[in-house]
Amino acid sequence: MTSEVYRVSDCAFCRIGQREMDEDLVAYRSENVFIVPALKQRPNNPGHALVLPVSHLTDLHDVPPDLLHELIEVTARVTSAVKDAYGATGSTVTQNNHIPGQALHHVHIHVIPRFEDDAFRMPETELREAPRDIRLARAAALRKALRPRA
Repeated sequence: MTSEVYRVSDCAFCRIGQREMDEDLVAYRSENVFIVPALKQRPNNPGHALVLPVSHLTDLHDVPPDLLHELIEVTARVTSAVKDAYGATGSTVTQNNHIPGQALHHVHIHVIPRFEDDAFRMPETELREAPRDIRLARAAALRKALRPRA
């Protein structure tokens, strides 16, 4: 898919998508999609990642079909990669569409690594901001796990 990229200057995800900030946190990038570790991580589910379009889209129903296909394709790769990167036994995939309290209105898909007896539940009250060094390490592990296999 090749299309004009739409961005919003005060959207952090747009700034990352346009390589204006936090490029070192990007675990994967194509022309249209990128992956970053989530800022807030569950202590029992390390490696929570976000799959996002480069273009600023606020509603899942506004995502063009070819871009939606790529988002889902990349999300599927991440569900496999979190097993290699973090030793997860599975994953939970979610997408929020303008929910109350949502901080950034830029379409993104959550991939949350799951572990035996992780006590995962939604909504989660134990989300804590992960320090940058932890997110960098998680981006590196995921980046390595996302490399094509020979």
